[in-house]
Amino acid sequence: MSDRAVQLDEQHFRILSENAAAFGTTPELYLQSLIDAHSRTFDEILSPIRAGFEQMSDEEIDGLFDQARKAARPV
Repeated sequence: MSDRAVQLDEQHFRILSENAAAFGTTPELYLQSLIDAHSRTFDEILSPIRAGFEQMSDEEIDGLFDQARKAARPV
């Protein structure tokens, strides 16, 4: 991998550093993760979610969503 320099003003670098620290990483790795996330397809993003629902029946999925809906709108 080749290194490239990116010019940021003080304010943008401070924000980048704060966001990186909040995720427990360096500004460089945080910026790479943003670029990687932006370049993934919707199908790639949903892949882990689909895998989690793969073993569930339609009735189980319906029940899960009903439960979440009720929890989000308590009476």
